[in-house]
Amino acid sequence: TTTTNNNNNDDNHNNNNNNYSRNTNSLFVKRLVGLPGDTDIQMQSQTNEVSINNQPAIGPDRTLCDDEPLRLIDKLLQDKGKGMHVDLLRDDETYVLGDCKDVSVDSRVFGVLPKKNIV
Repeated sequence: TTTTNNNNNDDNHNNNNNNYSRNTNSLFVKRLVGLPGDTDIQMQSQTNEVSINNQPAIGPDRTLCDDEPLRLIDKLLQDKGKGMHVDLLRDDETYVLGDCKDVSVDSRVFGVLPKKNIV
């Protein structure tokens, strides 16, 4: 799935005033793992693994990339992780993950992705 991430605070109900990708039109290639109606999206802070509907998020092995030595993703998740817990994906929302959990900027960081941003 190719997505554009031009979220604004009105599009993301998990608003905490830390919008990582505010007003950008960047393209990202991500795996669509959460669909409207999915519930209880949780990221385990120790492993960065995501569960949806109390089941591990389905997708490929997300440990294919080398660890980034500065662990910048940890800083993003700690300071701005808007998708670490989502109660319910609304009709116009999705949840996306990158293939490399140790470096991917994905819904764990920027929160839910509006369906209108999927290309």
